Amino acid sequence: MKGVVEMEGNRKTIKFRILLVCLLIVGLALSITLRLLWIQTVEASDLRKRAEKIWEKEELIEPSRGSITDRNGEPLVRDIVKYIIAADPTQVEDPKKAAEKLSPILNIPRDDLYRKLSNKGLRHVKLMGGGTYKVSRDVQKQVMDLKLEGIYAIPTVGRQYVEGNLAAHVLGFVNLDNSGVGGVEQRYNDQLKGEPGEIRFKKDAKGIRFSDGPEEFRPPRHGEDLILTLDREIQFHVERVLDQAMDRYRAKGATAIVVNPRNGDVLAMANRPTFDPERYATTLETGVNDVNIAISNVYEPGSTFKIVTLAAAIEEGVFHPEQTFQSGSIRVGGRLIRDWNGGRGWGEITYREGVYQSSNVAFVLLGQRLGQDRLIGYIERFGFGRITDSAGRKTGIDLPAEAKGYFFGRRLYESELATTSFGQGIAVTPIQQVMAVSAVANGGTLYKPRVVKAVRDPQTGKLTEYKPKKVTERVISPETAAQVRQILTGVVEQGTGSEAALKEYTVAGKTGTAQKPKNDGGYASDRHFVSFVGFAPAESPQVVVYVALDEPSAESGSVSGGTVAAPVAREILQGTLKALRIKPQLSSLDERVNLD
Repeated sequence: MKGVVEMEGNRKTIKFRILLVCLLIVGLALSITLRLLWIQTVEASDLRKRAEKIWEKEELIEPSRGSITDRNGEPLVRDIVKYIIAADPTQVEDPKKAAEKLSPILNIPRDDLYRKLSNKGLRHVKLMGGGTYKVSRDVQKQVMDLKLEGIYAIPTVGRQYVEGNLAAHVLGFVNLDNSGVGGVEQRYNDQLKGEPGEIRFKKDAKGIRFSDGPEEFRPPRHGEDLILTLDREIQFHVERVLDQAMDRYRAKGATAIVVNPRNGDVLAMANRPTFDPERYATTLETGVNDVNIAISNVYEPGSTFKIVTLAAAIEEGVFHPEQTFQSGSIRVGGRLIRDWNGGRGWGEITYREGVYQSSNVAFVLLGQRLGQDRLIGYIERFGFGRITDSAGRKTGIDLPAEAKGYFFGRRLYESELATTSFGQGIAVTPIQQVMAVSAVANGGTLYKPRVVKAVRDPQTGKLTEYKPKKVTERVISPETAAQVRQILTGVVEQGTGSEAALKEYTVAGKTGTAQKPKNDGGYASDRHFVSFVGFAPAESPQVVVYVALDEPSAESGSVSGGTVAAPVAREILQGTLKALRIKPQLSSLDERVNLD
């Protein structure tokens, strides 16, 4: 009986277990079915997208960056095939030997290369130094000729600055992110960079593209090309002359600008020291050559600023060229102001002679006749801004980092009005001065300077030209401008600017010799900023030239705008007029001297 009961109990246990197993199987099947239904309905769209990401590969197609040419279509900047030199450290047999051979070719310190080549934990490393890693075909060939295991070259696209450091501060450069830094590369980066394209295609598990698979393709939009106002021939000439001047006068720095006064086109702009845009990582030095002096530095202009006071005095009818005054010195507001020749002056002379000799006294008297309000007004009309403000007004040139100039920020004291009339106590940029003088040269119109003339669509060839922009239609009258030009011609023919005279053309201009301010107040007697601004031919100006040298050496002799900057300007004018094929006006030196 007992056995029967035990057997019956075992049967129930087995049935229960079978039932439990069946329920588990049914439950599992039901859950799988429900999960499949969920996947096929609710999650189907998302899963398909995730699957497609595995099946498909998407690649960006980099656009070509726009080229840059001069006004005549001569190439200045373009994209070319370059190479990235890379290494697989696991395959480099002798890192030390490889580093020694590669260092002089890649211009990368040997120790830096050794560290990279010795890192066996990496399979791919770019051999770059100083921020640059794209090398030319010649460098690539030198590296490959070494036949080093684990060293290889990857073709890519890089920027080529066709003429090396020519117009470096105007052009700028392109950094590792392919973005423009400085110059037109930065200012017009959006137009130059273009937009990347895209290609999407099916691939297998190994990443190999299906040959007959569908694809989506969106072509890149290549960057627009820039056509500058610069003239390559004139730019070459200006930079060559500046190099010679730096050697001759051992100056701390120098800048030169050549402008067409009739539309504001910058034909040349150069600074020293300079750098190589293609090797910016090793040639650009902060605080030394990283600033475009022509537009970003401010200086006390000195006597070149007297052109503004002269023009204002003529326009207001307070300049009487044959009236006389006592040169030498004058006391204003308790301050004694002297002429530049130690206060000796030239005795009693006419105001015309006072301009020729750059007499400070003459311009103090003219400033007093104009009065504060009128002089301030003309300074503003000539594009410098209001000197009663703390900062001036930008010219609006299409380059980054333009400075404004520094002024008093309040009404002027009597002595400050006096010094302003001859360019002391205020700070302006070279480009501001060039455009102000251009207004005199062209008959009274103030233009906005520009360095880009047009942009071109590389696909269609369509050209979009930028029109010159007038800031002020009439700063002074054409009659006043003509009289100022005639007097400035006398400055070159008979006065302080004689070293700027040319044999075949009449030149008008003004010298400037400004002592540099000391940190503790006052002015340094041994540090000068010398300049010359002028134009030619004087009767019908085609070019305005500005030249300035910062702290030229006194060992070279007399340091002044007339002895240092004027000869440099003469050389620039001569080459520029020749490049522009301006017909000579004069046949002999005697004919030039007898004009006045």
